[in-house]
Amino acid sequence: MAWEPISPELALVDAELAARARAVLADPAPPPRIRRPQPAAAATAPAHRPRHPYPFWARVTAALWLLVLGILIGGAAIPHAQDKPRVVPPSDDVTICTPAPRSGR
Repeated sequence: MAWEPISPELALVDAELAARARAVLADPAPPPRIRRPQPAAAATAPAHRPRHPYPFWARVTAALWLLVLGILIGGAAIPHAQDKPRVVPPSDDVTICTPAPRSGR
């Protein structure tokens, strides 16, 4: 009998062809082994020190930039904070708001 590829449909219908197709298949690979830490290694390991994702100089630089931006934005938000107040004298005929009409009561 010729060894030609067997379609999955034929392997489902004929038991002899299914056995022959299974025999041709390669053995499945064994599952990967998971290495577990040894208890003695955990006792000799140094104490866990929290590690920052960025170096110290980068964190200080970022903090300084935030401070400078805050000062600049604060100065732009209050542009006349250092101006001296000016009181409009009554002799200046300036009407800031139109007076409301008085009711007859």
